[in-house]
Amino acid sequence: MIPTIIGISVVTFLLVHLAPGSPVTASYGASVSAGNVEDEARMYGRRYFLHLPLFLNLHIEDVESRAEDLLAAAADPQRRPFVRRQIAALGGAGIPHVVPRLPDLEPDARQAVLDGLDVVAERIGVAEEMQEKGDREAFWRDYWDYYKMDYRPARARRLVLRFVLEGNELAGREILKLDTFCLPAILDELGKEGLDRRTLPLMDMLPRITGIERAGGTGESREVNEQALRSWQDWWWHHEDEYAQCNALCRVTGSVTKTQYAKWLRRLATFEFGESTRDGRMVSDKLAERLPITLLLSFLAIIVAYLVAIPVGTYSALRPGSVVDRIITFALFVLYSLPSFWVAIMLIQLLCGVGILDLFPLRGLTSPGSGEWSLPARALDLAHHLVLPVFCLSYVSFATLSRYQRSGMMETVRQDYIRTARAKGLTERAVIFGHALRNSVIPIITLLGLQIPYLIGGSVIVERVFGIEGMGLETFEAIRGRDHNWILAVSFLTALLTLFGILLSDILYAIVDPRISYEGRR
Repeated sequence: MIPTIIGISVVTFLLVHLAPGSPVTASYGASVSAGNVEDEARMYGRRYFLHLPLFLNLHIEDVESRAEDLLAAAADPQRRPFVRRQIAALGGAGIPHVVPRLPDLEPDARQAVLDGLDVVAERIGVAEEMQEKGDREAFWRDYWDYYKMDYRPARARRLVLRFVLEGNELAGREILKLDTFCLPAILDELGKEGLDRRTLPLMDMLPRITGIERAGGTGESREVNEQALRSWQDWWWHHEDEYAQCNALCRVTGSVTKTQYAKWLRRLATFEFGESTRDGRMVSDKLAERLPITLLLSFLAIIVAYLVAIPVGTYSALRPGSVVDRIITFALFVLYSLPSFWVAIMLIQLLCGVGILDLFPLRGLTSPGSGEWSLPARALDLAHHLVLPVFCLSYVSFATLSRYQRSGMMETVRQDYIRTARAKGLTERAVIFGHALRNSVIPIITLLGLQIPYLIGGSVIVERVFGIEGMGLETFEAIRGRDHNWILAVSFLTALLTLFGILLSDILYAIVDPRISYEGRR
């Protein structure tokens, strides 16, 4: 299963990422260099790690390379507004790589970079000193000569530890002065310690340092703060390369780990699929809400399909060529040929109060106000809402499975051991249910794992038609909105469920046919 999952992940990843278009162009169009749109498109693209190569990275990005790219871009007059904004966003992390290079820049490019550093000076509290100095370049040259020993990763880590362990206010002021240079130490500490009364003030510094607002902080509930921490960690997962220095080992391993596929695969291992670009919510949170609904529909559809297919196929096989067999065969082929969305719409028109009868609810899985009902009443209400969606999901499956069951039973009753059982004087009921049935269901047990992707795929349409807020309805909207993170998550989970279905079918083999277990032990 493990190599199969990896192979499926590679194929799914390639299909999604090599499809025409991208989330950036879909959301912002071809013109992404006008005004603030370039910044937004750049941030949007980093959600998918589009700045990274797919499988092999020969150019490792870190804060130093980012600063070099910005200084080079400052030579282009049209890109200078973008450079100003990015220098300001880079903040203190960029000071060691930007300030020493100021004398090497052309005058106009230098002014663009200094304009960006003005925002940084305001944030770290040296704007008044710079104004008193008058000459901005001279100020930053003197600033770097005096404070360059402070910009050391070890010092940033010590400051963060002192602030967390001792609540040292001086350490807190020094962290704010170093600005984004302390981001690696802050996020590392929050990742190790989590949120408590010591680390919560550390998380409160993040909006002041980055200029990015997040819900949560002192005075908020623990649930809100935990959500905010996860949001910050997800942001850092996408932007760490912009603020952290990459050492020699990082550059060696980064050729494989700093790729789009490696980033995505690492998330799969922890079932963290990032943020949905449609609403900004975590994909894992949305899956936790919607996956149980889709699994309930699929599980019930599988049960209904097998409960119908086994007796119908068996009955048809025991009376081949009869009128009943022909009627069953014709009806099942008709069902198999009907598209599920058309059947769902016809059932709504006929049975949901829109047209002839009003027997079943039109939309959703619960009635208004059902939350105040008793448990049995809520269960009956849920069952009432499930009848039509489950039928629309299951009728193609039991039409197919019953044909396999018919063929399997007809083949089984021709075997020698069936004739021997009849010769021994056993009743026909004992022969069929005691000997033939268990062996005849083996072919349709094989198909159990293959029913799962079909049912989840079918739920996309069925949930849409019946207004059920499950994984299928969300997938339909995600396809329309090119929400890659959700599509990749659903594809991976569907493959995983299919593999577990195949594993379950292997286990059922041993239950249905004890000879399989005996051969394995031997």
